[in-house]
Amino acid sequence: MENPETAAFRVSEKLRHLVLSTLLGGAGFRALLARALHLAKGRAPELSAVEVKTDGSLAGLSKVLRHSRSTPMANGEVMLITELLVLLDTYIGEALMLRLVQDVWPKATLGALKEEESDE
Repeated sequence: MENPETAAFRVSEKLRHLVLSTLLGGAGFRALLARALHLAKGRAPELSAVEVKTDGSLAGLSKVLRHSRSTPMANGEVMLITELLVLLDTYIGEALMLRLVQDVWPKATLGALKEEESDE
């Protein structure tokens, strides 16, 4: 069993169970997460031991945290979550992606993200 204290594990599980399995189906979510992991590994080699299991959950994130000397939310986890959200934005659009994130985390403040984007 993966350590539920890893941020990437909690994020992927919330999205998998609460939102994406319904929207994309289990196989669709697994494919999206596997692609996000592949892209994240290119920027965060510490994710090399992480894999997406057949049920769409993550395995191996505990190893990333054990070997990381940074904050509890290791660089690899940040990369993985970022890639997953970018892929969601690409496939379902920004508005729906932001709505899904807000549904999963109602207290999240997404206004700051929108303000940064409008400044560009």
